[in-house]
Amino acid sequence: MAIGRHDMSYAVSALIDVLLIVASMGLAYLVRFPLLGGESPIFPIQTHLLWALVASPFFVLAYSLAGMYNYHSSNATVRTIGRVVLCNSIGVMFFTMLMFLMYVFYFSRLLIVLFWLFVDVASCVKTLVIDGRRARLYRRGIAQRRVLVIGDGESARSYLDAIGREPDSPRRPIGTVGCARVEGAPLLGGYAEVAAILERTTPDEVVVALDPHDHELLRTILISCERSGVDIAMVPTYRTLISGNPVIFQEADVPLISINHIALSNTGYAFIKRAFDLVASLILVVILSPLLLLAAIGTRLSSPGPVIFRQERIGRGRHPFMIYKFRSMRVNDASDTAWSTHDDPRRTRFGAFMRKYSIDELPQLFNVIKGDMSLVGPRPEIPAYVDEFRQSIPLYMVRHRVRPGITGWAQINGLRGDTPIDRRIEYDLFYIDHWSLTFDLRILLMTPFKGIVNHAE
Repeated sequence: MAIGRHDMSYAVSALIDVLLIVASMGLAYLVRFPLLGGESPIFPIQTHLLWALVASPFFVLAYSLAGMYNYHSSNATVRTIGRVVLCNSIGVMFFTMLMFLMYVFYFSRLLIVLFWLFVDVASCVKTLVIDGRRARLYRRGIAQRRVLVIGDGESARSYLDAIGREPDSPRRPIGTVGCARVEGAPLLGGYAEVAAILERTTPDEVVVALDPHDHELLRTILISCERSGVDIAMVPTYRTLISGNPVIFQEADVPLISINHIALSNTGYAFIKRAFDLVASLILVVILSPLLLLAAIGTRLSSPGPVIFRQERIGRGRHPFMIYKFRSMRVNDASDTAWSTHDDPRRTRFGAFMRKYSIDELPQLFNVIKGDMSLVGPRPEIPAYVDEFRQSIPLYMVRHRVRPGITGWAQINGLRGDTPIDRRIEYDLFYIDHWSLTFDLRILLMTPFKGIVNHAE
C-alpha cells in the first residue's frame, strides 16, 4: 500500500539527487576550466564526475537524516531549503576530506566553491518543484495519508480545525472515533469499537486526541492501535502549555518530556546565532554610520535632552538590561513606564519621523554587540509589563529563554507598537519553536520591506 509508494518515491528522489550532484560537479568543472581558464586541470572531467558519484551517497545519507525524504511531513518550504543547504555544506566538506584522504592535493578550491553553489541551486530548485507538485496533489486529495482521529472533545476538534485550514495538508481525516460527532470528519463508531474500525478502515495513521477526562481509555486504545500495526501520534494533553518542539529523553529508565524545549537550548545553535549577530551587527554599524550620525544630530537639534534614550527592559533569563534608542520624545516622567501610541503628543517632529521608519531603533545594534540583544528575536518589554503578561498569557515566559531582537517574526507581520500583545506572543512563540539561521535570514531580508514602517512602540 503506502509503504511501496513511499519506498519508490524515496528511491526515485535519491536517484535524482545523485544525478544532480554529479551534474553539478560537471557544470562546476566546465565553468572553472574551459570558461574561466587559468590553470589547467590535472584530472579530466570524467575523473571529477567519478569522485562526485563516489561522494554522492554521503549527500543522500545527510538528506535522509535531515528528513528530506519524508514526504508526509509538514515542514515549510523555507525550512526545507535551509536543511538542504546545510546538508550540501556538510556534503562538500566530506567531499573535500575525501580528496585529502585520496592524496589529491592539487584540487581546485574555486571548483569546490562552484560545486557547492551549483549543487545548492539544483537541490533548491528540486525542492521547490517537488513541494509545489505535492501541494497540488494534496489539494486534489491525492497521495495524502488517511488519518483516523480518536477523540470527540476539544483536542480532536482543534486538530481537525487545523487540518481543515490547510488545503495542501499531507493528511486527510477519514473519520473519528468517540461518543459524539466532531465537525470535520464522520463519526465511525465508539471507543469500544476501535479494533474493529481499524480493521475495517486500514488508516495510514491514527491520531489519538483524547481530552483529560477520557484518559482512562488511553491504555486500551493504544493497545488496539499497536496490535493493528498502524502509525500512532498523540495530541498532548494541555497542549496550550507545551512548546512546538517538545523533546523526549530518558532519566534512570524513566522517559520524560521536556515541554518547553527550544532549538537555541543547543549550545552549538546558540553559538552560531551569536557569532552571526556579532559579525552582522559590526558590519551594519559601519555601513549605517552616516545615518547614525545624521540621526544623532537631528535628535540633538529637535529638543533639549540627551541624544540616546535608555530604558530598562527584560532580556534573556529575565535579566534586566538598558536598551538604547535615539530619543524621539521630549523628556518626560512617563517615558520609562508607558507605551507610546500613534500620534503620541510627547513625540518631537523629528522623533516621529525616526519612529515611522524605525531609525530610532538603530542604536540597538550596540545592544547586540554587547550581547544583550540579537538581530532577530521577540521585542523586549519593560519590567512592569513582563510581570503583568506572565500572569495572564500562557507560555509568555518562553520568549525570555532567547535574546530579544531588534526585529522579529511578529514585527514583519505587522505587529509593531500598540498592537494586541496576545497576537505578538503567538508570533514570537512560532519563531522560537521554528528557529533556524535561514529563518533569521528570511526575517532580516523581509525587514526592509515589511518591518521598517512603524506606527508606534
